Amino acid sequence: QCAERLSNAAVEIFAATLDEGAKPITLADPAYPVLLKQIYDPTALLFVKGRVELLGEFCVAMVGSRKASTQAKRFTRWLAAELAGQGLTVVSGLARGVDCNAHTGALETGNTIAVIGTGIDVYYPKANRALQQQLENEALVITEFFPGAPPRAVQFPQRNRLISGLSLGTIVVEATVRSGSLITARFASEQGREVFAVPGQVDREQSRGGHQLLRDGATLVESAGDVIAGLPISGLMKLHESTRPDVSPKLSQPNNTRTEKLERSLLRRIAAFENLPQDLMRSENLTAGELNTVLLKLELAGKVENRDGRIYLRD
Repeated sequence: QCAERLSNAAVEIFAATLDEGAKPITLADPAYPVLLKQIYDPTALLFVKGRVELLGEFCVAMVGSRKASTQAKRFTRWLAAELAGQGLTVVSGLARGVDCNAHTGALETGNTIAVIGTGIDVYYPKANRALQQQLENEALVITEFFPGAPPRAVQFPQRNRLISGLSLGTIVVEATVRSGSLITARFASEQGREVFAVPGQVDREQSRGGHQLLRDGATLVESAGDVIAGLPISGLMKLHESTRPDVSPKLSQPNNTRTEKLERSLLRRIAAFENLPQDLMRSENLTAGELNTVLLKLELAGKVENRDGRIYLRD
């Protein structure tokens, strides 16, 4: 709500300080991602550079070790290309290893968003400068940190909540048990999003984090089909089969009657109570993914809004 108090003049001042092609987006901006608004602590201000319309796409996050094995890098690139080719936008953090392979794979067939832990005008790591510039031109780079902000260790775990917050689900490819990727997976779980993990070699330290997630109930991933089947959109949207879709995936209604009844039931409860998402899940016997799908549809229709983690009817 502090973002709503930012005057147009202030936003124009921010914009004037940015490099050509970069712009600020506040919580009140129609371009601000709907899913990101739903998390407990959405950033009041985003700095973006590239194709801003990608913020409105269905997204899935891919994260993992900076010291990923050759096999993991190859699998990441293949899986990202498969998911992007099905119409999903792949979100990652532009780090070495899994992240940069997720971006490059997605670019082969579709779209990707990089969430960085520095200012929008800072290239880090330097080895990824060319890739970041490519993403600025062909995809999208975003950050919550002000222009010129240098890389600091505390900023990267902080940006991880945005990676998961933008996404319907988070895929961990390779990670140690103390890695930032598991922080992202934890954020995804806390945000009510799906968590996926790719199994690895049992004798590798980088496999232990993913295996821990699988023991804790994450969905096992061997193919893009595993991811799509596990996302809350699987029953409500039809992914385009073209290799590079020109438009966003559209919601279909394979069970229109049930969907409409569920929407009406949720709206009645939201009108009567101040609702936390977990309360709505219990009252309607829904999974987190199913609830997020319906709430997303209702919010896009302008019927409900998320304020400070509670769901209200829109005035």
